[in-house]
Amino acid sequence: MVSSLQEQLLKAGLIDQKKIDEAQKQKRQQATAKKSKGKKKAARVERPQPTPEQLEKAARDRELEQQRAEVRRQREVAAQVRQLVRDNRIPRPERDDDIPFHFDNKGKIKRLLVSADVHKKISAGQIKIVNDNGVFELVPPAVAEKIRARNPSLVIDLPEEQSPDADDPYAAYQVPDDLMW
Repeated sequence: MVSSLQEQLLKAGLIDQKKIDEAQKQKRQQATAKKSKGKKKAARVERPQPTPEQLEKAARDRELEQQRAEVRRQREVAAQVRQLVRDNRIPRPERDDDIPFHFDNKGKIKRLLVSADVHKKISAGQIKIVNDNGVFELVPPAVAEKIRARNPSLVIDLPEEQSPDADDPYAAYQVPDDLMW
C-alpha cells in the first residue's frame, strides 16, 4: 500500500508527530483565511460620493497646506542664508581710516565703511556684499553664489565697467571708482 509522505517521514524518523500536527494546523488556518477573505469581498459596500461642500473643503485644505509648505520652505531658506553669512562673513573692524563704499540697493544708495584694501577688493569683485536682514555683510564670491541660488535678491550686484562708445568725446576722461567727494 501507498502511504502518505508524512507517514513515510515519520517511519524513517526524520520528523515527529508534533511537526505533523503543526503542519496540519497551519494548513487549516490558511484554508479558513481564504474562505473568510472571499466573504469579505462579497460583503464590500460602496462608499457614498463626496458632496460638493466636502470637495470644496478638501480643495481649501490642499491650498492651505501648500501655503504652509511654502512658508516653511522660505523660513528654511532664510535660516540657510543666515548660517552661510554667519559662518563665512569677512570681519570689518571699525577703524578711523575707513572709507565709505557706496552701492545701490533696490533703488537706494547705501554706504558701507570699509578699509581701502577691502574697497579695492569689492570693486574688483573679489568680495561680494550680501543683505542679511537689513545688515550688509561682506562674503567671498563662492558663498555669494550659494546665497544667490537660494535667494537672488539678497546678493548686491555692482554695475560692471562699461566700455565707452567709439564716438564718445569724453572716452579719454575716465572717472575713478574711488573718487571721494
